[in-house]
Amino acid sequence: MNTSIAIVFALLGAFSQGLTSLLQRVANLDAPDKEVSLWTKTNYLLHQPLWIFGWICMGGTFVFTALALYFGELAVVQPILVTELIFTLALRALWLKDPIDRRVWGAAFIMCVGLFGFLMVARPQEGNGSPSARVWLVAIGSRCIIILVLFILSRWGSPARRAALLGACAAMMWAIDAAFVKVATTQLSQFGVLRLFVHWAVYAVIISGILGTIFLEAAFSAGPLTASQPALLIIDPLASIILGIQIFGETLNHSPVAITFQVLFLLVMFAGVWFLSQWAPPEQDGRSKKRPKLVPLNSLPLTLE
Repeated sequence: MNTSIAIVFALLGAFSQGLTSLLQRVANLDAPDKEVSLWTKTNYLLHQPLWIFGWICMGGTFVFTALALYFGELAVVQPILVTELIFTLALRALWLKDPIDRRVWGAAFIMCVGLFGFLMVARPQEGNGSPSARVWLVAIGSRCIIILVLFILSRWGSPARRAALLGACAAMMWAIDAAFVKVATTQLSQFGVLRLFVHWAVYAVIISGILGTIFLEAAFSAGPLTASQPALLIIDPLASIILGIQIFGETLNHSPVAITFQVLFLLVMFAGVWFLSQWAPPEQDGRSKKRPKLVPLNSLPLTLE
């Protein structure tokens, strides 16, 4: 039962994140040019209801994801969050009337097949949920070393290579952040809001979230989205699955046949993510003469059926 609740909240989190991206992009369509001061642009955005609603949806993303992690396993929640790509595409097609090629929807279907197949075969189960300090130190310390190596390597090479490596850094950090969020939500349920702030997890969530955002922005600035997005959306769920097993003792179906099919379905899902990142239509230029006519916000389907 808890797994079903986790899946629902994870899908809501993915939908909310897709809506956040679209709302903030639409709000920026008529924003002043880059040459104006930051204050002028910020003041403009603060008077845009869609931009403000986008921030509200961003908060909803965090809440839904935290609830999903509370009820479910990292191995369930983090892979499901890649469906953000599909929700974003659907909103772009329904609201902005962006042309979506058939092969893009085909890639989305491939991704869903891989995701559904993995969850059905793996059947992730909750572990002990009480990792020792040594387990945390080994798990997080080893990931931080990997992130440091990737960051150093990202200082050289083509823009695409640098963006991919920085995207991998962000993905690893978001996986760590998800583990911290899972602990923080458990502490919140046990001790309440006030006592939550005397525990380490909430501060770990803040620090890892800030670092993940910094790496993400660096990846977007370093090179093309077609390089950073696949690295982010492939490594994040993979790193989260491993962290869930290592830290929380989560278990997957580990028969030889099941492991083989889990790997195959993950490869299918990652292939779908890759193709979506390469084939999805580019972002609309807000000052293009072909700017789409916007559908009123109240006509959007805001709930999942």
